[in-house]
Amino acid sequence: MSIFILEDNMMQAQNLKQMMEEICASNQIAYDFIEATSKSERIIEQIPFTTRIPIYFLDIEIKNEERKGLEVAQQIRKYDNQGIIVFVTTHSEFAPISYQYMVSALTFIDKGLDYETRYQLFKDCLLHYQSQHDEAANSDDFVLENMRATVRVPFNTIDYFMTAEAHRLALITEDRLINFYGTLKEVEALDERLFRCHQSYLVNRDKMVAYEASQRMLVLKSGKRIPVSRRLVRKVKQLLKGER
Repeated sequence: MSIFILEDNMMQAQNLKQMMEEICASNQIAYDFIEATSKSERIIEQIPFTTRIPIYFLDIEIKNEERKGLEVAQQIRKYDNQGIIVFVTTHSEFAPISYQYMVSALTFIDKGLDYETRYQLFKDCLLHYQSQHDEAANSDDFVLENMRATVRVPFNTIDYFMTAEAHRLALITEDRLINFYGTLKEVEALDERLFRCHQSYLVNRDKMVAYEASQRMLVLKSGKRIPVSRRLVRKVKQLLKGER
């Protein structure tokens, strides 16, 4: 998992980070990193580069803005519909109105609680995440591991992969964009359900629904459109007819 902490009191942020490390170590919970910051933009800009679904612990009041954490949660949801959001706050009175922000928060943790109670609540959140995503790991997941990246997502959420820049790829799912280091060639070799429709694109065959000849574009179930190489037009048409 990837763990983000938004807290403008850096002593509290470091204490919470240390608590997370202790919980993960004592419960054998694997994580990629723990990022503790007072800057919401730092979290937002990292979301496309996370290779595992994150869990976010957000203070609600940031730099004297009483509802800043709720607004940050809305921003997060623009890029990540799967991550778990937990509010950590002294403003527990905001719990009843949080639904108005439509961010699907898991829970609120009151900073005023004693250490042991807070520790148990944070532990419960991390174990909840682990139970959800351990189950996912046993299902039909796409997994890529190389020297520079580890990516795991449910295969049925994948729309396509594309070349983003030198030695970097973008994985586009139904609701996420994940950037990572790798090549289309190594990704293509991992699952026969992936089809190289263009020099720079690798598509999930199960998401193909139509071909637009006028613009030589492949239409996916999500409505996304990606280019098709001229030499592969015939193969695309065969796949759409159910021929392999």
